[in-house]
Amino acid sequence: MMQHVFGAIDALGPWTAHIQAMNRALADNNPGESVRAWRQAYSSALSHPGWLGLLTVAAASLRLGTFPGLARGATARARETYWIAFFRARQQRSLNGVLHAAEAFGRLGDRSTVDQCMRVAEGLVALSGDGADVDRVRILGTRLAEQSLVEEHGAV
Repeated sequence: MMQHVFGAIDALGPWTAHIQAMNRALADNNPGESVRAWRQAYSSALSHPGWLGLLTVAAASLRLGTFPGLARGATARARETYWIAFFRARQQRSLNGVLHAAEAFGRLGDRSTVDQCMRVAEGLVALSGDGADVDRVRILGTRLAEQSLVEEHGAV
């Protein structure tokens, strides 16, 4: 499992209670209630103007994959939600949001989307001219590229 460069995202917001309800339903082995609670969390995060909640809700979606028959749908929902978070972060010119989205797509093994996120991050850094941000983008880009190579060689 890949370590986060900037720490795990677990933003508190209007979606938090729904994710907690989803986690309880997961523990109770109740797929229907888990999905219902996730959908409420998703709706809450989507209504919120930022990207943090969407990243949190997307990650929560992946936990629904523990139920037989829900893995593919859980991954698809996570991917879609990560995209929305990425677009919002890009629109808000949030380097942190774009980098967290890149990490998320890296965990999903989506190298082309990671590359797209990193290009956006490089563009944001070029605008800011902040040396520390340049280093952060370089470090994450290197780590994600290495992770991709390990996964490719492991799959052969």
